[in-house]
Amino acid sequence: MSQVTYFQMKRAGVRAAQAAIYIFMVLFCVSILIPVALTLVVSFSSELSVMQRGYTFFPTGFSLDAYRAVFRYANMGQAYLVSIFITVVGTVISVSLCSMAGFVLSRKSVKYRNVIMLALFIPTLFNPGVLAWYYNIVYVYRMANTIWVLFVPSLVNVFNIYLVRNYYASIPDSVEESAKIDGARPFKIFWKIMFPIALPITATITLFISLGYWNDWYLASWFITSDYRHLYPLQYNLYLLWNTLQNVENQAQLPQRTIYVAATFVTMGPIVLVYPFVQRFFIRGIMVGSVKG
Repeated sequence: MSQVTYFQMKRAGVRAAQAAIYIFMVLFCVSILIPVALTLVVSFSSELSVMQRGYTFFPTGFSLDAYRAVFRYANMGQAYLVSIFITVVGTVISVSLCSMAGFVLSRKSVKYRNVIMLALFIPTLFNPGVLAWYYNIVYVYRMANTIWVLFVPSLVNVFNIYLVRNYYASIPDSVEESAKIDGARPFKIFWKIMFPIALPITATITLFISLGYWNDWYLASWFITSDYRHLYPLQYNLYLLWNTLQNVENQAQLPQRTIYVAATFVTMGPIVLVYPFVQRFFIRGIMVGSVKG
């Protein structure tokens, strides 16, 4: 067998393997999209159609009753505003704090930086319990039944600081040294030079933090009473809606089968729109932030 024939066969084998991988990935993506498409169709189907024909891509009736019920019984409009507010404000503040903390702890000139990082890391291993946490929030800081309690307790996350710290540590020291030679002060070095370089890890923790705030219902269940229902975020409102659906007296008033899938799309919609803008930074940011240091 000649060398030319060998390379041709090798190239053909590589192409066949690539084609098999592409086909597999297409089938995998289709297997994921089919359930999503099915639930979307069902959410716009009439309750009678679902009862008669089950979940199908070709329902006999189109209806917005499920979405109307979600917004009517769960006070979804106000809940959306609350969730958007705590997600945007909480994400901006949290990303800023974690980025600045990670940058400072990555600098070799900072004394006891490893000790500080250890002090931050220890509480993630040993949970002191919720009693002191609850007492401080309610009686010391008096944040119960306020909008602040929905995002302030979650502003600082040690895992995000760790990722940011490792990413900044991977940036050559010459970048910071050249800025110092030009007369730049520490905050200007961080904001004008280092922060734009760290865009991948910033986008990564932004995704983590925003998802956490958007999906959070735990803080509302602890610190927001029924007298302040206008402060309920989206997820907690949906939790209360599930309880309403379990009430036998309300089962005849609500579309039982379609309201669940409608609520799913109501909650996931904004995140699905935001994710494509940060996805391209996600893999690069998480890999560099978790490995290098």
